[in-house]
Amino acid sequence: MRIIISLSLAAIVLSGCQSQANFKSANVIKPHLDAAIIDEAPAEETVEVTLQPFVYFDFNSDVLSEESKQVLDTHINAMKAVDSGQIVLQGHTDQVGGEEFNHNLAKRRANAVYVYLANAGINQERLTATSMGKGDPNRKGINPSTDRHVKLIY
Repeated sequence: MRIIISLSLAAIVLSGCQSQANFKSANVIKPHLDAAIIDEAPAEETVEVTLQPFVYFDFNSDVLSEESKQVLDTHINAMKAVDSGQIVLQGHTDQVGGEEFNHNLAKRRANAVYVYLANAGINQERLTATSMGKGDPNRKGINPSTDRHVKLIY
């Protein structure tokens, strides 16, 4: 990449000096510049990005906060960049309340994320919303606020 930039800069300098330089000498250098650019194709760059895999919710709520929407917006950009593969949305709750209530709440949370992503243009066929309910009973009392989330898996 540095070679291309340097060569491009040299071409700009030469074109600016063309009125002072011999036109034939500029033509001799130009094919050399073109060959260097053609011979060295730019290498593909890969970027690894780590995204927050959880979207958090308030107690007994399935409403996305502004912070959660910001997290989802970063995921949307990644999902659009890689427009294939399944995306699983796992809804979770804390350990407070009954099994049925928490199962339904976790499903509503996953559906809220599903709707947000679908409205943002993510193909609905890629999305699967599921309820994990209370999740792991061994987490009881650890940090209930972090248990109230939807995990994005893709």
